[in-house]
Amino acid sequence: MAADSTTDSRLDTRFFIVKSFNEENVYKCMEDGVWATQMQNGEVLTTAFAQCKSVILFFSINKSKAFQGFARMSTAPSPDTPRPRWLSGMHWDTTPPFRVEWLSMTEVGFQWIGHIKNTLNENRPVLVGRDGQEIEEQAGRELFQEMALIAESPRGAADHRPSYRPEARDRDEPRFIKRENDRW
Repeated sequence: MAADSTTDSRLDTRFFIVKSFNEENVYKCMEDGVWATQMQNGEVLTTAFAQCKSVILFFSINKSKAFQGFARMSTAPSPDTPRPRWLSGMHWDTTPPFRVEWLSMTEVGFQWIGHIKNTLNENRPVLVGRDGQEIEEQAGRELFQEMALIAESPRGAADHRPSYRPEARDRDEPRFIKRENDRW
């Protein structure tokens, strides 16, 4: 059946991990909505943007043990997009910059999403991956939903952390207690 002009024949959504070696780059991107990535990721992100309705990027600062949020690519990499401020200190080749629309800026610790497995990365947890690692669609949707749920809770990720009980330190009892709405 031929697609008419009202039918969008693009795939639905693809999901990727974006790693940053420092927090400043991610927070500046949250302010100005502009990102650039390693050259090796350029072709796959450009292709995904052209073929899909949405490309979702999960941002993680190296060694943070968390995702700092997620954004939707709103443009393909283009030399016409202004360079992000943080790129001035970089000494390696990057893609042309592209715009992103932040959907969530709530940090979510890896302990809350480690149960989600990525079949595109040897069935490892979604928290394991290099910059540009694609996440299989079902796992990407689950990660998106889990992070959105945490972001929408009244106190963000704080509502999903177990309560620490320092007074239990010297007694033979758990230091963490499970609250009614905790999922662990």
